[in-house]
Amino acid sequence: MKLSDSLPEELRQTRAVEVLERSLAQNRLGHGILLHGESLENLETIVRAIAAHLLETMRNPFEHPDCFILRPSGKARLIKVGKTEENNTMRKLVIDIAKSSNQGGRKVGIVIDADRMNPASANAFLKTLEEPPAGTTLFLLTTRPYDLLDTIRSRCLNFRIPATLETIQHPDWASWVVSYREWLGRLIKGPNKKTIPHIMMGAYGLNARFQAILNEMTATAWKTQKESLPEHITSDEKDAMEVGLSKGYRKQLFGEIEKATAGFARDIEALNTGELPASALHRATEALEKSAGLMEINFNQVAALELFFLSSLRIWTTAR
Repeated sequence: MKLSDSLPEELRQTRAVEVLERSLAQNRLGHGILLHGESLENLETIVRAIAAHLLETMRNPFEHPDCFILRPSGKARLIKVGKTEENNTMRKLVIDIAKSSNQGGRKVGIVIDADRMNPASANAFLKTLEEPPAGTTLFLLTTRPYDLLDTIRSRCLNFRIPATLETIQHPDWASWVVSYREWLGRLIKGPNKKTIPHIMMGAYGLNARFQAILNEMTATAWKTQKESLPEHITSDEKDAMEVGLSKGYRKQLFGEIEKATAGFARDIEALNTGELPASALHRATEALEKSAGLMEINFNQVAALELFFLSSLRIWTTAR
């Protein structure tokens, strides 16, 4: 069976899948593969299909005795080098893939969210990548490839997997976007003593609703995902997976906020209410990216979004 036959329709026609499929057919897949893109779910779908092909199994390859998986663990979502006897550490992965195959075939090592490797674990992985065991293919999955060591990226074949177009499934998201655009409209009209309280309360209301939507999306998805996890997944790994799931949805929601902001700016111009300076939209986008960046370093999520709304207040009230 071809690689693409086991993938969703939206991933089959991507250039990366075409190259990977050809390499598998010619038995010329490199020993180090870096899969990166905006959707970790897509990356896991593809690596699962490749691993099944390499291990020649029709079952879930992640449960195969010659497939070794390493994920971030704990609330900090780190991949640590660890001690020899500790599970879910880089040292344990390196030891496992150095052993002979359990079933006499190939071995597969997969590091999910590879950008979460700390310096010690990254260096330990690099040594293995430089001198990989025979019959072993190593995969790195990440949504932040440039957070990896340059020496690791340069020793891997790099494949960017595009994100599929997904709509926000939460029933309250569409009304949130409407409320956000209305809030921006009040900013454009200019605040005064009468409207300032409504503007500030509107910002806090949008923040609270955003958090509720994100929490509900995460809880619903995690409930489904948790039911299909292998029994050997530790509680620390589960914590990290749930946090990672929330971050993925948050990134998607922030992308939708950026689209809504750009759409609002275009509509203002289309209504002939006056041309907005291009710098206003640029500054608003920068403010959103700054808030997203703060969250990536574990800055309080509510405070980071509040900062975006306050920045928007300054940007849009002075845009005309």
